[in-house]
Amino acid sequence: MGNPAGDRFKEADPPRQFEEMRRNRKREYLRFGTVTKSLVACMCIGVSGLGYVWQKNAIYRLGDDIKRREAALSSAQKRNTMLAAQLAHLQSPALLETKCQQYNLGLVAPKENQVVRLYEPGQEWDLQMANAPLPPSLPRELKSKALAKR
Repeated sequence: MGNPAGDRFKEADPPRQFEEMRRNRKREYLRFGTVTKSLVACMCIGVSGLGYVWQKNAIYRLGDDIKRREAALSSAQKRNTMLAAQLAHLQSPALLETKCQQYNLGLVAPKENQVVRLYEPGQEWDLQMANAPLPPSLPRELKSKALAKR
């Protein structure tokens, strides 16, 4: 009952080595190294993804912080400009004169001989003082410190 063509044709038996390979693959368990490598690869991909998202979030937060600080700087500059204009107005001689008359303070402008002008020394003074000799009345310790600074 097997083959309708008779005994002339026999069913070909697969070679034994292939049969053993099929049987062994079905019974073979997962190896520790393979599982470990797969888990490490998945962990690396997961950590990389989390790092990427964290970096993007940090960039977004820094961008918002920059925008907020730029807005604060702009408002501070506007306020500074407004206060400088107000100060210039309050320091104007015409306004000061009207305030003096309004409050009867009796203030008048000083005469030319009452004004003492002080001049701030410039770079020439600094160079002249750097090359000036030290006074003889200084103690030796102070002279040595002064010479060491030059």
